[in-house]
Amino acid sequence: MNTVQEEENQIQVRFVTQQKEYAVTDSAILVPTKLRRYGLSEIINHLLGFERPVPFDFMIDNQFLRISLEEYLQTKELSTENILTIEYVESMLPPTSLSTFQHDDWISAVNGHNKSLFLTGSYDNHVRIFNTSGECLQTLLGHTAPIKSVAWVSVTDEHAICLSASQDRSIRAWQVSLTDGQYTPLYDCKGHKESVECISVNSSCTEFASASLDSSILLWTTTQPEANEEIERKMKRRKLNKDIFAKARHNKSRLRITSLNTIFFQAPIATMQGHVGPISSVVFDKNDSNKIYSGGWDHSIRVWDVETRTNIDTKICDKTVLGIACSDNLIASGHSDKIVRIWDPRTEETAMVKLTLSSHKNWVSCVSWSPKSQFMLASGSYDGSVKIWDIRSRTPLYTIQQNSNSQENNSSVKKLFCIDWDLDMILSGGEDNQLHLYGTKKLDIHNQ
Repeated sequence: MNTVQEEENQIQVRFVTQQKEYAVTDSAILVPTKLRRYGLSEIINHLLGFERPVPFDFMIDNQFLRISLEEYLQTKELSTENILTIEYVESMLPPTSLSTFQHDDWISAVNGHNKSLFLTGSYDNHVRIFNTSGECLQTLLGHTAPIKSVAWVSVTDEHAICLSASQDRSIRAWQVSLTDGQYTPLYDCKGHKESVECISVNSSCTEFASASLDSSILLWTTTQPEANEEIERKMKRRKLNKDIFAKARHNKSRLRITSLNTIFFQAPIATMQGHVGPISSVVFDKNDSNKIYSGGWDHSIRVWDVETRTNIDTKICDKTVLGIACSDNLIASGHSDKIVRIWDPRTEETAMVKLTLSSHKNWVSCVSWSPKSQFMLASGSYDGSVKIWDIRSRTPLYTIQQNSNSQENNSSVKKLFCIDWDLDMILSGGEDNQLHLYGTKKLDIHNQ
């Protein structure tokens, strides 16, 4: 009887993977239908001949398998006479909460640097730099409205140069000493007529682009030969030594702000028009500094040629684009219809979406690709959650709910405004005034 039962509870499966180092034969083999992820992972490790097991996740029809094969067959009303094609990928640990850094107001922008420095922008008009210990190394004062975007330009052992964009219609460049706690405003970028929503620095760190509610994208240079000389001359003339600067930072006196009004002003080197309405996001192509992507309220994602300053392609979607991110080959976008869309910019079709990811319960405000995997993506939403996706499946790998009561009481949900995947760490911020740090290392092979 047991033999008959075992025969009835077996099915032929064909294992496939896009990770060539883990490829096995694609011939169909007979496996028990009672198997779940753990048992299937044992089979793959046996076929690979691994002495030290590597854990895997499994997908059928672009959905991660979280039940037994038998339960899957019952759900899909399939018989054991079918041959299942199962794709497998190396597993990843559930993200772990590492720390939270308190702010005085909503966090609207974040950018990490090699898991060592964290640059944030807040609705209290301040830009802050934190280290891994949670120490606020510097608070940069000068903007007169909430910060909407921040970006690193360069970081050395001794100093860093960063950018901040604000609702005050300006972008400011800062040079910050990482040894003595001093900072200097390098230049002030004026040109937008409305709030500057997003900035992006090219891969060579020589230029950056800004997107605004005024429907324009402006292009700027990060270097200005006379800027440093101008600052030094004016600082000497006004005798603003570092003690006076330190005092101004602490008491927030008008001296600091007044001095900023005399710094070098930089004009844009190019203007790009094409969006019909506000632009929410802009990003340089990771591999081609002559290409820029932007997303706007006009339901479009646009591709721009930097050299000719022209809109060379337009992707049309159904809803407002709230945030975009670029990987080596794909673009991810977050939308007001709660959906994450994946685009292939190499296709010529104007409305060709490669993939849609649906799981959030409110607007998807921000997206960020993993710098270590072309398949891993994080998204943040007004529903208060961060979701981690493997785009080889249409279901999220993990969901981080930052507000414990959010599922029971919608009024308690704290919206997420920003997210950044920095190496194997995810940074997020929003209405709860806290910068959240999550670890995303691969699953240790000893902990299957």
